[in-house]
Amino acid sequence: MKGDCVQNYDDFLMEVYESREKMVADRHRPRYHFLPPEGRWNDINGAIYWKGRYHIGYLQKIANGSGERDFSSWQHISSRDLLHWTYHKASLREPLEGKKGDYFNSGDAMEGCEVPTIITNMPRKGICIYQCYDDQLDHWVPLDENPVIPIDAGWNRVTNILEPDAPYPECVIFDPSGWKEGDTYYALIGNKNHRPGYEGDCTSLFKSKDLRNWEYVGPFYKSDRKWTEEIEDCACSDFFPFGDRYMLVMHTHLPFSKCQYYIGRYENEQFYPEENGQLSYLGGLLAGPETLIDERGRRIFWGWIREGRSTSKYGWGSIMTLPWHFIPDADNRLEIRPVEELQRLRYDERSIDSVRVEVGQDIALEELSGTCMELKFAIDPGNTNTFGFKLFCSPDCAEETVTSYDGTKKEFVINFSNASLADDLEYPTLKQVVPFEPRSGGPLHFHVFVDRSVVEIFVNSQICMVQRVYPTREDSDQVRVFSSDGSIVVSDIVKWEMDATNPW
Repeated sequence: MKGDCVQNYDDFLMEVYESREKMVADRHRPRYHFLPPEGRWNDINGAIYWKGRYHIGYLQKIANGSGERDFSSWQHISSRDLLHWTYHKASLREPLEGKKGDYFNSGDAMEGCEVPTIITNMPRKGICIYQCYDDQLDHWVPLDENPVIPIDAGWNRVTNILEPDAPYPECVIFDPSGWKEGDTYYALIGNKNHRPGYEGDCTSLFKSKDLRNWEYVGPFYKSDRKWTEEIEDCACSDFFPFGDRYMLVMHTHLPFSKCQYYIGRYENEQFYPEENGQLSYLGGLLAGPETLIDERGRRIFWGWIREGRSTSKYGWGSIMTLPWHFIPDADNRLEIRPVEELQRLRYDERSIDSVRVEVGQDIALEELSGTCMELKFAIDPGNTNTFGFKLFCSPDCAEETVTSYDGTKKEFVINFSNASLADDLEYPTLKQVVPFEPRSGGPLHFHVFVDRSVVEIFVNSQICMVQRVYPTREDSDQVRVFSSDGSIVVSDIVKWEMDATNPW
């Protein structure tokens, strides 16, 4: 019997080893974007800076065997440098009352609390709160009063009907976030509010003095159809001061999954949006936003990047964006930059002289070829209307990912219709269209991170475009620049190879 157990265990270890070897050999598996060793996951949750470490939770998806849906637990990683991540035991795993089939959904680390505090949603229970008293944030203790806001307190998001005798009939009990302001705790609950006049994306504000007894305040803001459609919602919300104003970052499920934000005023427990912006676009596969503030006062953002191919077929799926630094400019508009810590991964720097590209030319920059690298360059378009660059390009351009800018339409287009010769990809569209109008004249400054199957393109610190692609050819590694209707000058061209941070 003992020998059988040892043999079974050895067989199990061999299966794990072979599985990881297979995934490490996958040419599309990123080297410096974080991803778990195996399996699939989604929403980033509970980001907090505590005692010198950055802590992040994410939802690990595990099939529950019933076929109803997956079981979700909060996995926990931490880092001192935003680059190399250490695994902890799962933050939230055990279901309430030990009932099979209960699972955790998205939530937040409440900002401003003296004790690390997580607010989350258990879809069959309601809003629950956990606190931690050890410096490594390994042991999370549920409040005895959980769920502090039960699922039957408001509108049932699953059935889309009002629960009988619901105390908060306007509210959807879903995806919470929160913060502490003075001696009061605030929580944003749900992705919709059913009060007449608040159609579209909205969330509901609750407050408490003790985390246990919550008072409903009302709809937190009123959305405007000039920015969003009525079918949109406000999930995975994150609310925080931003310059002289406030920012609300959120995930929207319809008409497609995306990240967006509002910047506006916050007065008397009410948010008044004054501008709207998007962080992702159809085809970009970026969702599930999360931010934290660190000891330097930096607002750092991560997003969940989904796959454009089957997770079950390849054994892994989804990656995390690089950490972005959110900065208010002089007019309190959003600037987005990669965090400076990423510079520590650079090696083998190469720079080349300026390149002039004439009308109709498509030029390979041979010194910049690669599939795991960082690039910086500027393009002065002069009077040219349409121009751009290509990544993951084969010498015959049979595979290419094309990023072009149209000065008349004021938009970027990432065309990935020829990015791969594979026949098993699953995209909602084959072009990502991103509105962009420079805030100042002169060249466009590009800061590009390439990591095997993911590209992040920062432009003028105004936007970051994210794209997943899966080139199949070994020689699909060229960088090319082109101009369609005029002459452009590409300058300040620098490339670095990037060191790996993922051990698998």
